[in-house]
Amino acid sequence: MRKAFFVSLVTLWCAFVYAQPTISGLTFPSSVDVFGLFEMSFQLGKYDNPYDPEVIDVYAEFKAPDGKTFKVNGFYYEGYTFQQKDDYEVATASRDKGWRVRFTPNQAGKWSFSLHAVDRKGKTALSSSDKYPLSFECRSVDTDQGFIRKANSRYLKREVMQNGESKYQAYFPIGPNVAWYDYKGTRTYPKGIYDYNRYIDELAGSANYMRIWLSRYQYLSLYGPEFTQMNGKNPTLYFDSSLNQKDAAELDHIIAYAAKNGITVMPCFFTFGDFGNIHNSSSRWDNNPYNTVLGLKSPTMFFSDKKAKRIAKNLIRYIVARWGYATNIVCWEFWNEVNNIPADDQPEAPFHANIVKWHGEMAEYIRSIDPFDHLVSTSLGTFSEKEYIGSAIYKNLDIVQYHTYGNIQKAKSTEQRTRQLFQKFATYRPLYPDKPIFCGEFGFGQSKPPKYQDKDPFGFDTHNCIWASLFSGTMGSASFWYWNYLSDKDLLRIYTPVLAYSKNIPLLPDSFTPHTTVSSNKDTWICPNGIETYYLSSADEDTIYGWCQDTAFSYQALRRLTDKAISKGHFVTDAKVDEKGYIYTLDKKKKPRPCSKSNIIVLPISKQDIGTQYVVRWFDGETGLEIAEEKTQAIVKRTRRKKQFIEIEFPSSIRDLKKRQINNTYGDAAFIIIAEKDKKEGSNTQGDAPRRRLRIVRTPINQPNQ
Repeated sequence: MRKAFFVSLVTLWCAFVYAQPTISGLTFPSSVDVFGLFEMSFQLGKYDNPYDPEVIDVYAEFKAPDGKTFKVNGFYYEGYTFQQKDDYEVATASRDKGWRVRFTPNQAGKWSFSLHAVDRKGKTALSSSDKYPLSFECRSVDTDQGFIRKANSRYLKREVMQNGESKYQAYFPIGPNVAWYDYKGTRTYPKGIYDYNRYIDELAGSANYMRIWLSRYQYLSLYGPEFTQMNGKNPTLYFDSSLNQKDAAELDHIIAYAAKNGITVMPCFFTFGDFGNIHNSSSRWDNNPYNTVLGLKSPTMFFSDKKAKRIAKNLIRYIVARWGYATNIVCWEFWNEVNNIPADDQPEAPFHANIVKWHGEMAEYIRSIDPFDHLVSTSLGTFSEKEYIGSAIYKNLDIVQYHTYGNIQKAKSTEQRTRQLFQKFATYRPLYPDKPIFCGEFGFGQSKPPKYQDKDPFGFDTHNCIWASLFSGTMGSASFWYWNYLSDKDLLRIYTPVLAYSKNIPLLPDSFTPHTTVSSNKDTWICPNGIETYYLSSADEDTIYGWCQDTAFSYQALRRLTDKAISKGHFVTDAKVDEKGYIYTLDKKKKPRPCSKSNIIVLPISKQDIGTQYVVRWFDGETGLEIAEEKTQAIVKRTRRKKQFIEIEFPSSIRDLKKRQINNTYGDAAFIIIAEKDKKEGSNTQGDAPRRRLRIVRTPINQPNQ
């Protein structure tokens, strides 16, 4: 049931004789659930720029049952309806125009609110009274998901309702980029929301995250040229006093549909491509309204020009007002790879200083207008402590975000993206010890055909990277960039095992640290017993989460079995390929055999007593499901060199040494190791383990045994 308040001009004139503007047609629901959307709609007079609070400032103030207050900005709204024709979107503007306020209540009980509108002529305010009972009831729910917060210096958490009580649980973003939708034929035929529906449907149950862009002119963009709305030969241009309401309506649908299917979203406001001329697309500085309308001569001026900053703030205000209600927003991302904007003729140092200053100013602004306290981030391509922009830009932000790519055609046969992602964290962590770090994009670049899709049709490298990166100490699995490749190859399900396993990980303290058993001897990478292991260990080493893989199934090892031409240790583009190889066919007859004769994995343990017992649970790396029959125990032992360790045995159901075969696709498994409190092994609780030499076979990963 909805209560409708039609506030007449006469009534308002009596209450506020000289007040402007006029609020009318106010409607809102009488009740919503905790973490549900409360939305009110109403009408105001017409304004030349409804997106500028200096022209018209609209907001509501909500009072919670416990007395806490929230200020939420309103926004101008134009409705659109969508239909699918063939496989593209047809958008039609509706007559539904006016103003809205969106709010998400976080506690059950009665909420009251007031509504305000201020322009240069005066102020109108509607507040709760007997005559105008501006209030609603918030209903308690048994289960639901709330907002995402920073848990500590490494991880995130999410507020949830469990059995009617508010709690926090671990949140690890696991999923790809889906930055924009595709087109059918030309850019006047966008696939629009139906493309996103398809991706979200494929991700549902397999992933819990995706990253999208809000500034891609011929795709989803709130400002810039709109090619589905042509004025003769020119597209309709949106900027400053107008925003693209068709694309805003698309985003309404995308965020809501993602939430319905358990997908969180990281929206990115700006991208460097719009501020340069390196891309052969419409998203270029030549077409950027900050250039063509505002008249900025150089992209560098965006970060220092007062009017440009005002327009940017108005855009940010609109985004927060319209979509800040959404509990599935991971964080606000200001920029995609902002350090890739060219400095032009300006010296790099002052330009980068302006970028850092801009981010500090915008972070302060967005926090002042966001009642839901979403986290704030921006992304860089790569950075190091020697670069000012990398070492300084995140001081005022919540999440450090980097992107990394590698050319899999030119990579050395011993190089693995899994290790590169792991090492990136080790490089960036000292710069920001108090910030969660996230790999927002990774992928496999190439300069010549054949494309990476053809070199890895079953996603071995992607599978391995998202598994290994979960244990690198970052806040979630690295997010793959080429979403169309994953969809075309039916590989979006590749996230399923990682997500399934992650549900067994509780809210971790930041004392958990990343480790790997991989060692390097100059140019040769060595894994004991031919098993590559990545894991997170608690401070006192009583709890360990990890993933391991037979190195015969690393991507480059599989490449060596199929690509016969290698030059100076690098794969070459015109290599002769065994198209019937396992990496291309998953033919069981071509599947590599275990690359060693032992399933033993040795992990160092120095902070637990000798004889401490651990319970080891194993999970299939292909499905993420627990392997019930593989639940085992491990005991802290000590070698003759007084080094303490535990031995765990790779699941024999997957790595079957008796039959010399691997029983899943990727040759991998994940594990959870937890010490049993106050439980030690019999008479050996204080003494050394039986003195025997550990048999550890050091197998170079680029030479798997067959």
